[in-house]
Amino acid sequence: MTRLFVYHFGADAGFEGQLVGALERVEAEGPRRVLGVLFIARDDAGERFAVDLQGGRAGGLTASLLSFRLDVEERRRLTRRALRSARADLITTVGELLAPGDAIIALLVNEAPQDAFDDAVTRTGGRTLVSTVVTAASLSELEPAIVAALR
Repeated sequence: MTRLFVYHFGADAGFEGQLVGALERVEAEGPRRVLGVLFIARDDAGERFAVDLQGGRAGGLTASLLSFRLDVEERRRLTRRALRSARADLITTVGELLAPGDAIIALLVNEAPQDAFDDAVTRTGGRTLVSTVVTAASLSELEPAIVAALR
């Protein structure tokens, strides 16, 4: 069973690794558990940041997410790469819908329980926008649902 999770975080969210830790636990259960991760944020000055990762990558998704979170230059590099990807339009649209300081993360996960990320999202200060079973095999197929969740 494949699930789409979309979470929203306001400017007061405290990203301290809880969500990356939850993602790492799900990823550790099998190489095809995490199919995709899309994180889009606007900083307080309104600059947009994004990371678009596909599951099954050598080195894992969590290492890339930690680098994105901790290293401003890596964050900018990954944002440039994401804006050249097939989801560039989605990133632009979502970035325009977010208020400065806000962020969203969309996760496409195989066989993950509905509450796999709930505790981490709550501790971070986020809220669930979407938690549903889908038939899609990639986040690209779910762009309309991700945008609709923010409207």
